[in-house]
Amino acid sequence: MDQVDILKILEKEATDNPHAVWAQHRLALAYLNFGKLQEAKEALKRVLMLDPYHYEAMINLGVILAQEGELEEAKKAFTFTLKFHPNSYEAWNNLGLIEFHLGNFDLAEECYRKAIDLNPQNPSPYINLSTILIGKERWEEAIKLLEIAKEMAPQVATIHNNLAVAYYYKGDKEKAKEHLRIAKSKGYPVNPDFEKMLYES
Repeated sequence: MDQVDILKILEKEATDNPHAVWAQHRLALAYLNFGKLQEAKEALKRVLMLDPYHYEAMINLGVILAQEGELEEAKKAFTFTLKFHPNSYEAWNNLGLIEFHLGNFDLAEECYRKAIDLNPQNPSPYINLSTILIGKERWEEAIKLLEIAKEMAPQVATIHNNLAVAYYYKGDKEKAKEHLRIAKSKGYPVNPDFEKMLYES
């Protein structure tokens, strides 16, 4: 069964059950999985009209809004989620991303630290927080977080790129070069100006 057939079945299911949260949500998830973000957004809104406190729908809607650049609306979605799910790792981490892109770096740092406290086994908030710490020239803190993240997910190229930057500014150029090589080998789009500065300095 291909994508078109699956969507036809789920669209009919949602049409036949317009007041059923499960039917609207199944369709929304299918749209998401197939990359149809506009359709997913509308389906998620229908879910939230039926159930304003639907956790997964609110999280997914916030993610879509953020991807579309509607940062303030995305922030509202994650903030609303946290009122009713204050221990949501996903909401805290995503809210941190929003605050970061809005330039609210201290608030973003708080969000990422909360996400780490709630789910210390997920590398994402460690990586996100390291970006802020590097921007604040807190190299050793950034390295500590990134080394933890590397233990969990050594295949993630962003970790090695951030380690390269942090080690360079900390003064350890050999480690910086090592991690930059790894980041490049994993397909990370390394900043050519940084690479030139590292090897020429």
